[in-house]
Amino acid sequence: MRIIVASTFALVLLVNTACRAPEPVPYTKTWHELIDELVNTDRIARMDTRTAFLVSSTDPTGGNDDFNQPLRPGPDGWWVIADLEGPGYISRFWFTGAEDGSHRVRFYFDNEDEPRIDLTIGEFCGGMDPYRPPLAVYENYCWYNLIPIPYEQRVIVMVEPGGHKPGNWPRLFHQINYHTLGPNENMASFPRSFSDEDLALIESVRDTWARADFHQPKPNESRFEATLNLAPSSRADWTYDEGAGILRQLVLTPDLAARSSAISREAALREVIVNIYWDGHDTPSVAVPLGDFFGAFWRRNRYRTLYIGSAGDDFISDFPKPFASSARIELVNEGNEAVDIDLAMRIEPLAEWADHWGYFHSAWQRTTPNDVGRPHVTLSTSGTGKFVGCMLAVVSANRSWWILEADEMIRVDDERTPGWRGTGLEDYFNGGWYYQNAIIRLLAGIPFKMPFRVLQYRLHLMDPVHFNDSIDVTFERGPLDESRGWMESTAYYYMAQPQAAASALLTPAERTPPDDRFGEGTIMTELNNMERIGDYQGAHDLIDLFLERYPQFPFADTLRLRQVAYIEHRDGIEVARPLYESLRAQLTDTNALAQLEDLLWFHEDDSHALLSAYANSPTAVFFNGQPVGSVRAADELSFFRVTIEPGRHALALQSRHH
Repeated sequence: MRIIVASTFALVLLVNTACRAPEPVPYTKTWHELIDELVNTDRIARMDTRTAFLVSSTDPTGGNDDFNQPLRPGPDGWWVIADLEGPGYISRFWFTGAEDGSHRVRFYFDNEDEPRIDLTIGEFCGGMDPYRPPLAVYENYCWYNLIPIPYEQRVIVMVEPGGHKPGNWPRLFHQINYHTLGPNENMASFPRSFSDEDLALIESVRDTWARADFHQPKPNESRFEATLNLAPSSRADWTYDEGAGILRQLVLTPDLAARSSAISREAALREVIVNIYWDGHDTPSVAVPLGDFFGAFWRRNRYRTLYIGSAGDDFISDFPKPFASSARIELVNEGNEAVDIDLAMRIEPLAEWADHWGYFHSAWQRTTPNDVGRPHVTLSTSGTGKFVGCMLAVVSANRSWWILEADEMIRVDDERTPGWRGTGLEDYFNGGWYYQNAIIRLLAGIPFKMPFRVLQYRLHLMDPVHFNDSIDVTFERGPLDESRGWMESTAYYYMAQPQAAASALLTPAERTPPDDRFGEGTIMTELNNMERIGDYQGAHDLIDLFLERYPQFPFADTLRLRQVAYIEHRDGIEVARPLYESLRAQLTDTNALAQLEDLLWFHEDDSHALLSAYANSPTAVFFNGQPVGSVRAADELSFFRVTIEPGRHALALQSRHH
């Protein structure tokens, strides 16, 4: 009997062992894989990426003191600003408020006693290899680093403390986006030292980012072109229904040349609505005004990000847009004038639909000064998806930047309070302190800024926010939502299934851009913004728009002269010279005429140069020992003609003590 029982027991053991599923082999993700993801533009459309979380210095009371809020004190006077359990990785480090780049930061990995990263903030954000621009940089009053920082078990981030001077200065702000891996995934921690292979890989990614060398056509793509003729209050569409595919690039080119009014040309960008439908659904998953969908809020401006932008007359979307059976692009003209729009599309066919793809969606929202007391809702939707970025335009009606003292908040699924809460509107967009200048980068930037209007964007390639049931993305209207102003936004997101875009498009009249109360005083700031981002055509066109709005502007002649200078910049002096000559007979402003004569003289001979001088007290200017002129007014820049022959020269200034 004992033998029989033992044999039966052994048989049962064998059967159970044979039927048990093998234990999954843990997968170890490498740092090199994370680096490679920085150039994998398709991952933004995949639903199997990892969600991003945020740890920040946000005021725990909900107030506006979003600085000097460490997680806890650290050793020897250091502050701990993050303590994260692994396996996981940091995808974005952002910091501001330090007096200079000498402020120190440390990263401790896996309960080690010594930090593997122990650098100044300036070194960690652009100042030494491999932490170099454009992946790590100081700009627009803040430091940030987008190089992934992986950790196997744990990472503790420390900084030198702030708040030791009157007024709690330095006021230190921080944001850290991080990701936690799944139960069967491991993560190799950040290397203690860099191999030649490590440095070469990061250098390759830096080079690709610097060249913006993305979205090249694939061998199996097909190109489709069409022209949609839109009469007033009409719609037209184009459909691809040949099975699964990815809409790789969408280019819309409106023909506005027949419109003599610059105001009318710009108005068309909000009068035409872009609708995109997937897989035969009756409601559009994209429903956004044409200009706003491509990042041109209020007027056309030309710049390129990683996924949206414009060039010449083209509006370009490079978001990968997968679909299982069909794609339909519909344009709706809600204006009173006809417009023809050319469509160009690159579509890559797929052998079959894969569930890791998401359906691209985009939604438009606007709030006004009447919405004081409520935050601006950029996206509110239900279902399963991922939030991948937004454009946000802000106009203050209070003649101040206080409206930017606005935390971004992201609430997903059943969170009672937002799990993601930032430290200020500019901080979310990789800026700080109300921004410095217009700047265009692949994933975040400020296309323009002037008192008190600003447009900003952020794209979440490496740090998307996933949701299973619902998501709410909001921006405060300044502290306690008390600031008066306009907020307008375009949200970009992917969903597991097509559904109606979470847009509130209003009427064409309600979509009219807010009045610019300071337009006559900020025109040079606006032109400088466009010059800074390289949009000279946009600057030229802005002058037409401006002079149509302000026909009695006292410096109109100077602006017309500047338009010809833009043509010279683009096409050269031989093209611009006859335009200068023609303009000479039209100018009545003596200052503009003097500038024109100086420009023509400058181009007469290679030895001709223009010397400019500015001073806030009377100053005499000498060149090679000879007086060339004097500066007397503190509110203008003076110009002098000089002739420079080969050799060394001496420039001297003699100023009255002031």
